[in-house]
Amino acid sequence: MENKKALLSRVREIWKTPEKRSRWIVILGLCGILLIFLSSLGGKKEEPQPVSEEQTAKAYAASLQEDLTQMVEKISGAGETKVMVTLQNDGETLYAKEQKLDKDSTQTAGETVSDRESREENYVLIDGAEGRNALVRTRMEPVVKGVVVVCEGGDDPVTAARIMDAVTTALDISSAKVCITKLA
Repeated sequence: MENKKALLSRVREIWKTPEKRSRWIVILGLCGILLIFLSSLGGKKEEPQPVSEEQTAKAYAASLQEDLTQMVEKISGAGETKVMVTLQNDGETLYAKEQKLDKDSTQTAGETVSDRESREENYVLIDGAEGRNALVRTRMEPVVKGVVVVCEGGDDPVTAARIMDAVTTALDISSAKVCITKLA
């Protein structure tokens, strides 16, 4: 109890004189700034790197290949399977736009009418980790150019027909874009 009283009397003594009070306020402010600075040094977080459309397309193709391989291997008679998928493009990204349309009509006493129309389109920008970026409205997946399926049962017409049906249905592509052959 005496310690509390002694501490309180010491605090009152410090706050009585303006010089001591301002000195302690400056010291406490500097301590606060130092703590903020030290906290920013402690845990450096790595910023996520932007993924390019080409990397996204490669990942998309790899995912398709893996999924198709698993699916075809489960077809009766297919056996061990390797699948290759080629893409026509890297996909397409559509960005949100805002449009501004101004129309002016002018009439004079002699009934001359002049119309003026101006149109302005701008991308909608949002603040992100790398600064201001355009807002993505839609991301279109890459278009499949072709599929090659190499499997142990690729020379059997019944098995090849089953694989052809499965691949063309899964990817919604024509049979002209699919090649099925026997694994050597």
